[in-house]
Amino acid sequence: MPIMKFCSCGKLVPATERCSCKKEGDRARNRRKDERNPEEKKFFNSTRWKKLRKIIISRDGGHCQRCLIKYSRIESRNLEIHHIKPRSKYPELRFEESNLITLCKSCNTHIGTREELDFDWKVPDTWEPVL
Repeated sequence: MPIMKFCSCGKLVPATERCSCKKEGDRARNRRKDERNPEEKKFFNSTRWKKLRKIIISRDGGHCQRCLIKYSRIESRNLEIHHIKPRSKYPELRFEESNLITLCKSCNTHIGTREELDFDWKVPDTWEPVL
């Protein structure tokens, strides 16, 4: 019998699967994303952004930098790319690699649009910018 877990909604589901309530939440979140500013949608769907996102995740070792530095744990699920200087205020930095850092969804949500990180981080010394 597979290992089971309780979802926050109270259902018992296999530990390797997501509850149907979470899947519905994902669908609702994706619908909200589709309703956002058309320019933002265009940005996140651009080939340039998708390639850069992969580069930044690779540069950062495929894990959340905040979890690693602040909490000494490796989190490699639900990774997002965070703009240190928010793209809404600094559109010229949207593709600037030194302004981007890999965070898990939880850390990215926690930091939000603050203009600085709540931990010490710098671009890795061995990293070469993509030209």
